[in-house]
Amino acid sequence: MSGQKKLALVGFGTVGSGVYEVMKAEVRKIERLAGSFSIPLVIVKDTDRSRNVHPETQVTDDIEELFKQNIDTVVEVSPDAGTAYPVVRRLLKQGITVVTANKELVALHGEELLYIAAINNARLYFEAAVAGGIPALTSIRHTLKTNKIERIEGIVNGTSNFILTKMREEGTSFEAALAEAQELGYAEAVPDKDVDGWDAWYKTVILSQWIHGKNPDWAEEKPHGIRGIDVRDLHLAASFSGRIKHTAVLEGTAASVAPRFVEADHALYGVEGVNNGLNVQGSIVGSLLFQGAGAGKYPTASAVIEDVINHWTNTAEAEPPVSDEEPERTSGEPEPFPYWFITGTGLDQLHGIVSDIHTEHGREGVFVHGEKKQFHKDGLRVYPVTGTLKAGVQIKKQAVCS
Repeated sequence: MSGQKKLALVGFGTVGSGVYEVMKAEVRKIERLAGSFSIPLVIVKDTDRSRNVHPETQVTDDIEELFKQNIDTVVEVSPDAGTAYPVVRRLLKQGITVVTANKELVALHGEELLYIAAINNARLYFEAAVAGGIPALTSIRHTLKTNKIERIEGIVNGTSNFILTKMREEGTSFEAALAEAQELGYAEAVPDKDVDGWDAWYKTVILSQWIHGKNPDWAEEKPHGIRGIDVRDLHLAASFSGRIKHTAVLEGTAASVAPRFVEADHALYGVEGVNNGLNVQGSIVGSLLFQGAGAGKYPTASAVIEDVINHWTNTAEAEPPVSDEEPERTSGEPEPFPYWFITGTGLDQLHGIVSDIHTEHGREGVFVHGEKKQFHKDGLRVYPVTGTLKAGVQIKKQAVCS
């Protein structure tokens, strides 16, 4: 890309302002890498608010300015797909490359937008849409070319991870932990997409598109979030040498999003607080853990800027492929779980193979071997088990009949 690059921002909230600040602060480094650039335009909804921008940057609510100023690259950081979709679609049709952090946009419209970009000699980049500042997508595509990605397990929502960590460590309720997450800026005022699992759902869709060139086949019609998790469940899990984590799993294109019991020997066990983690199983390399800040102003801005620089220097990976190799698993549960961690009361009446029952302030916890459908009963919470159950758990090989 020759000549001065012209970058515009659509959205100037937490991430957008972070991108602007970093690119201005690191202008010499960026220009050594990619040549001269300017940021002549920022599109916002409310022009009455004061923005800390340089005099050469115009702040406007007029979308048409994007198509009047010979912009070649746009950073899109709108809050939802409904706002972003018509703008991004129009930009790509005009041959203007878009870098986005909008996971809902990519999950719902990525297939269409990638096609539009391809036929109009543009690109759509979205590293920041999964796991914030962790360079997971680029690493999977660039450094694992000869590996078949057999399985990905991820803690990809920092809000839910913070809440569960807080509940376990301090014994607070879900409501209290959520309120603190909101006070600290880790959770939105309306946190439904985070705590009900939709944010992780969108990111799993993107991972499947990125790796397999197609949407996942879901085990269930919607994700399971963390609402309703009893703090005693977290303490019961600890008594079995494990932790309850909100986890996305993708095996082939089979996918699920739900809270799980993560055993102490598993890579995701130590991913705590607002951090994200992706445990990637490659056919040659084995297990790799990508861990770091999954959200936040500067970590997400970092991922956006790296996509911009890779585009400007022609060092970006190719578009996600349309796979001609059918994944081994394409429907149903992402794996045949041998064990379930079940909490509630009256667990000695379960039919199956169970471990010793632990009790925490009147609530019981037990491992059960059998088909999941047997254990869907009122008052019980069922968590799939991730790990090998080596640490501190001996499953009794006997049936307990109802």
